[in-house]
Amino acid sequence: MPIGALLGAAWLLAGCGGHSHPAASPPTTPTTAATATSQTDLTDRLVATGINQAQSREFAQAQITFQDVLTIDPTNLYAWYNLGLIAQTENDPSRAIVDYQHALKTDPEYTPAMYNEAIALEPTQRQEALSLYKQIVAINPKAATAYLRMSLLYAQMGDKAEAASARAKAIALEPQLGSVTPPTT
Repeated sequence: MPIGALLGAAWLLAGCGGHSHPAASPPTTPTTAATATSQTDLTDRLVATGINQAQSREFAQAQITFQDVLTIDPTNLYAWYNLGLIAQTENDPSRAIVDYQHALKTDPEYTPAMYNEAIALEPTQRQEALSLYKQIVAINPKAATAYLRMSLLYAQMGDKAEAASARAKAIALEPQLGSVTPPTT
C-alpha cells in the first residue's frame, strides 16, 4: 500500500443533522428557538450539499457552499474541516493548515483536522507534525494510522528506535498496515 493512500480524504459526512451549537445568546424563547433550529437545519443542509459537491470534484462550488455555511455560523467545524480538505486536495497546504486550525478552535480534540494538518506539515515542519500525531494518540490510543505516520517521521529524523516502536503499535492495532512501505529517500 503506498503511503499516499493514508491521507484518507473522506469528506466529512458525520455531524450533519442533530448537532447543537453552544451559543452565547439571550435566553431562548419559542421564536428564537425556532430560528436557531432553522439556522442549524440550513447549515446542515449546506454542509451536506458542499460534501456532495466536493465528492463530485466540484471544488469551486463546494468552497462557495462552505463559505455560505460560515456566513451563517463562523465556527462551523465541518465547513472549516472540509475547506481544509479541499485545499489539501488542491495541493495548497498553507490554506489547508489555516482551515484545519479554524476547525480546531471550534473543537480542539477533533482528530480528523489534527491528522490532516499533521500531514500538511510533514514536509516542512516535522516536529509540529509529530506533536499533532502525539496529541491524536493521546486522545485516541487506537489511532493506528497516526502511529504509522509517527513511525515514518521518526525514521526520516533518524530515530530508528522510536520509528520501530511506533510502527509496532500501528501494526498491533491494524495488522494490514504492515504492508505499508516507507518511501525511499
